[in-house]
Amino acid sequence: MTFDDFALITIPPRDLPIFAAVFVLGIGFVFGTLWGSFLNVVIARVPMGESVVSPRSRCPSCGTQITAVDNIPILSWLILRAKCRSCGAGISARYPFVEFLGGVAGAAAVARHGISLPALELFIFILALVAVSFIDLDTFLVPLSLTTTLIVGGIGFGVARWLLLGPDLQGGLTQQDVIDRVIGCVGSGVMLWAVIVVSTLLIKRISPGRIPDGETAMGYGDIWILAGIGANVGWQLMPLALFMASVIGSVVGLAAKYSGKLKNRAPILIPGEEPWTPMDDAVPFGPFLALGGLLAAFFGNAIYARLLPLLGLGEGGILMQAFSG
Repeated sequence: MTFDDFALITIPPRDLPIFAAVFVLGIGFVFGTLWGSFLNVVIARVPMGESVVSPRSRCPSCGTQITAVDNIPILSWLILRAKCRSCGAGISARYPFVEFLGGVAGAAAVARHGISLPALELFIFILALVAVSFIDLDTFLVPLSLTTTLIVGGIGFGVARWLLLGPDLQGGLTQQDVIDRVIGCVGSGVMLWAVIVVSTLLIKRISPGRIPDGETAMGYGDIWILAGIGANVGWQLMPLALFMASVIGSVVGLAAKYSGKLKNRAPILIPGEEPWTPMDDAVPFGPFLALGGLLAAFFGNAIYARLLPLLGLGEGGILMQAFSG
C-alpha cells in the first residue's frame, strides 16, 4: 500500500459522500459493539482476578454457556427480552448499554480519523476509560492492568504515529507531540498525587474522623487514570480535563448526597480481600476523570481556541486589550 492509498482510507466520513460516510460509520459502530461485548467480560472478571479469555461467557445465574447466536451484541438481549434462554433469569440492561457504548466509541473514532492508526488509538483509549469507569463504580478499585493500557497505549501509539506518519501525513505526530504526552503523563500523575496527600492532611486536621485511618481523600488509582489520560492527550489539555472532571463530579456528588441513596450500602466483596463498605455519600472519581479526559480529547482544542482569547491569553483577548489600552 502506498502513502496515497493510506491517505485515502483515512479520510474522515465528514469529507466523504453521504452513502460512503454512513457505510464507514456503520462499520465503526458494528466493530465497536463486538468489542463492547468483550468489555462486559473485562468489567466482570478483571476485579475478580479471573481470565478474560477463558472460559467462554456463561449465564451468571445458571452457569450455562452462552451460544454464539445468543451473544450478538445488543440484538440478542432484545430478542431474548432480557432473559436467559436456559433459566429465564433476567439479564441486566447494562450489558447492551456497554455494547452500545463500544459501538459509539468505534463510530466516534472513525468519524474523527477515518479508518486509520489514530482511530484505533482513540478507540482503545475510549474502551479503556469505559472499563475503568464501570469497575470503579462497582468496586471503588482501579485495575492497574487497564491504566497501564492507557499509559502504554498513549505513548506507544504516539511514537508509532511520529515514526510511521510524521507531521506531514494526516493523523501524524511530531517528536514534540510525543514529548508533550510524556510530560502530560508524568506531570499530571505527580500533581494529583500531591493534591491527594495535601487534601487528606488538611481534611484530617480540620475534620478529624471524617477520613478513616489508612484511607485518603481520593484513591491512588485516580493518579494512574489521570496519568493515562495525559499520555493520550498531552499536558496542554490536562488542566481542562481535570477542571471538567471536578465540576461534573461535584455536581453529581452533591446530587447523590442530597438524594440520600448512597447510605448503608452493601459491602464490596473482592476475592482475596477483606469485605469493604464505602463511606456514606462516597462517589468514585474515576468515571468523572474519564469523562473529563474524553471531553478534552474530542473538544479540548476547540474550547481552548475560543476560551483563551476571551480570557486575554490570546490576540484580541480582554486582558490583552486592557494592557494595550
